[in-house]
Amino acid sequence: MNTKKILVVEDDKVSQKLISSALTSAGYQVLTAEDAVTAVQLARTEDPDLITLDINLAVRSPDDAWDGFTVASWLRHMNEGKPRPAIVVVSGLDPHEIIEKAAAVGAYTLLAKPIQKQKLLDAVAACLK
Repeated sequence: MNTKKILVVEDDKVSQKLISSALTSAGYQVLTAEDAVTAVQLARTEDPDLITLDINLAVRSPDDAWDGFTVASWLRHMNEGKPRPAIVVVSGLDPHEIIEKAAAVGAYTLLAKPIQKQKLLDAVAACLK
């Protein structure tokens, strides 16, 4: 069993299940969050080795109006400015248009939905090296 812990931040239940299942089958310990508040809480309490982060998080309430970039920025701030390894998941956006913004918040790479299992596992392995 792999001892690496991965936080999957994804508001789409189907995508969350697909990503989580792929990572679990590869032996990673997986935590999940469907919103920004839960993501930040889990990052604080569980200190994951890696985060997969959906950039297009749905706004669930006025208190939870953060998109994935805001979450990534906050997580980086929590980590005293040190990059927290993250893989950004993109849907409905051209990854080429957001690559600089993703890099600025510490993203290791971008993956477009629908995510291919092998690309995900390759990106995770490379990021955790």
